[in-house]
Amino acid sequence: MCGIFACFGGKCDRREAVDNAYKQNHRGPDDFCCLEVTGGLFCFNRLNVMDRTDLGRQPFVYQEYTAMTNGEIYNHKSLEAEFGIQNRGKSDCELIPELFSKVGEELPKRLDGMFATVVINNKTGELFITRDHIGIIPLYWGTDTEGRLYIASEQKCLVDICEVVEIFPPRMYYHGPPKMGKLKQWYFMDWTPQVYAVEDEEKVYDRIYDGMYKAVEKMIPCDSPNGFLLSGGLDSSLVAALARRILGPEHELHTFTIGLENAPDFKFARAVAAHIGSIHHEFTYTLQEGVDSIPQVIHKIETFNATTIRSSTPQYLMSKKIAARGFKMVMSGEGADEAWGGYLYFHYAPNDEEFHEEMKDKLADLHYYDCLRTNKSMLASGVEVRVPFLDPDLLDIAMTIPVKMKHPNFIKHEGRPIEKGVLRKACDRDNLLPKSVLWRQKEQFSDSVGYDWIDGLKQYYKDAGTTEEQFNMSMYKKYNFSMTTVKTGKSVACSTPRGASWMPEGTANDESGRSVLAVHQSSAPASEKQEMISGSE
Repeated sequence: MCGIFACFGGKCDRREAVDNAYKQNHRGPDDFCCLEVTGGLFCFNRLNVMDRTDLGRQPFVYQEYTAMTNGEIYNHKSLEAEFGIQNRGKSDCELIPELFSKVGEELPKRLDGMFATVVINNKTGELFITRDHIGIIPLYWGTDTEGRLYIASEQKCLVDICEVVEIFPPRMYYHGPPKMGKLKQWYFMDWTPQVYAVEDEEKVYDRIYDGMYKAVEKMIPCDSPNGFLLSGGLDSSLVAALARRILGPEHELHTFTIGLENAPDFKFARAVAAHIGSIHHEFTYTLQEGVDSIPQVIHKIETFNATTIRSSTPQYLMSKKIAARGFKMVMSGEGADEAWGGYLYFHYAPNDEEFHEEMKDKLADLHYYDCLRTNKSMLASGVEVRVPFLDPDLLDIAMTIPVKMKHPNFIKHEGRPIEKGVLRKACDRDNLLPKSVLWRQKEQFSDSVGYDWIDGLKQYYKDAGTTEEQFNMSMYKKYNFSMTTVKTGKSVACSTPRGASWMPEGTANDESGRSVLAVHQSSAPASEKQEMISGSE
């Protein structure tokens, strides 16, 4: 994981390019390179994760092609074998320029991974820019007053030199001369769910488990120690537990948890760590420490969205602790709730079609929210995050099994509907996780670090004579960030506006999961919970 910056068209000022590229040096503090290419400059901030020698130094050159990639390519060895590519080093990204010379615009379809890639043909001056299927890796572009085209991993590198800064869209590629090429889509979210049949249930469970296992397995290889973010919730716990199965009992495995004192996550994370035999690291922070860091958090993650900032703050603080212990890569459970209908508001989905379309919309917009948060808050301290739940093969499984099996009503635990029940049951085998964690209700990260975090934030801003939204926006504008790169709209418990429309009248308009009062186990009286459960049958 690294930072990329490029300038094309006219005469690019090298000093200006280097100065702006260094604004994202936290993404790649291990090395820096600025290379002249036809009609422009490539700048690369390197984080040494794969091939930590000088042979892994980007940009990479093959014949007339120069390329730089931010991300990880998990199938690089099979591609190297298929196309007879012989690299000098062991970097997973070294094959990119040679592979592009052989497959052209098919490049992103061939890559299995998370990536933002820029390739230039130094003979023709044509550019190829592309981004992964979900937008796990951030990428921005813009133009200046003289018509030069700029590209960067973070918009802070562009806002002082470009007239307009926009997100380079995920699932797309650009090919052609600077400012004269065309955007085309290479990945389509056109999943068709299977029709439910009771006789196929066990096959579905096996398919889910096998897909989970393979997704985690492909993302484990790393030239730095293996670390795992462990909230004590279902998703991160499954990733860590499966990694233990894959690596075996003798492998040193580290897990990391953060929260306010007595946070709900701590006891569950400890239980998982003891169960899988990890070396567990537990960090606490205070409300004041969190509040003090919010301006820097907004600067690093580049959004004014409240729930993203709430969740990014403890993750940002944790990233510092993880980096200080020598870790450059961790794995996380991000993306599970979007693909498996895990948010509490999914209890109110009126039918299978609405449920499925909501999941598609959540995945399509994930680069505005959780992907942005996880990538930028952790790379603020030079820590890469890998996300098995967003593996394209696992996504195909999640989005094509019968929608009925993903509805909270399909499986009940202790008499109540349970979100992601099909995923829980699929992984309820071979003592993979403690039952208390496997069947623990969904807690959004900004809640599970301690309920006093969100409540305390609201009170802090009230006492200061402002609101959370006003403060976030004031800081966002202070940094001159683009207003086009943040998505807005009504949301309840991380829903889209569609999901918010499902909610009963009187539901709080807040993105905390606790706003779904009749579902959240720590928020609703028993009578309300039972009414919700009975009304859903």
